[in-house]
Amino acid sequence: MRYSDNDEILEYFDNLTNRIKDLRKERKVSQLKLAGILGHDSTSFVARIELRQNGANYNIAHILTIAKAFDCDIRDLMPPSKLP
Repeated sequence: MRYSDNDEILEYFDNLTNRIKDLRKERKVSQLKLAGILGHDSTSFVARIELRQNGANYNIAHILTIAKAFDCDIRDLMPPSKLP
């Protein structure tokens, strides 16, 4: 089974994306600045993820990089999980 066929996993990705988006906004970090932190030069990368387009998601390297840039623990970025 692909994760894209699993509603619980998709919901987790949605919650993860929303958590990072909320923290980004709290810290007044633009999509462009976050894209730069992640090694991209335009907002389209972050915008696609935040809009949940075409299955775009942050990967573990992105999450580690964001945690470091936001000076927080990776656990602060992760939403609660209902997954086993």
